[in-house]
Amino acid sequence: MSNMVEGLLTNAEFRRLWIGQTASQFGTQVALLGMPLVAALYLGASPMQMGLLGFAEYAPFIIFGLLAGVWIDRFQRRPILVAANFFRGALLLIVPLTALTDFLNMKVLYLVAFIVGICTVFF
Repeated sequence: MSNMVEGLLTNAEFRRLWIGQTASQFGTQVALLGMPLVAALYLGASPMQMGLLGFAEYAPFIIFGLLAGVWIDRFQRRPILVAANFFRGALLLIVPLTALTDFLNMKVLYLVAFIVGICTVFF
């Protein structure tokens, strides 16, 4: 068993995948926890607004899921995965930047959540 683990750790492609997935999952979990917390604590969102935020995060799966799967099957997957993760990270930076400039409101969170959801579908 230890030979297999050593073999995986010496494989550069596996290490790259492992590091990339670790960063991706960390960012995803921060977003899943952070956006509702920002809405509730920073913006004082009502239960209805929190429900709409959850809907905005998951609606892209219903709307774009099948179409994205068909479209992605026609191209190489690695560039799409990298681009989707890059855009998710860039979009999530909008939340603290708008909070620092006092432009953060629920509409911004809805929009960011929806577009991050689209990127997650394509990921």
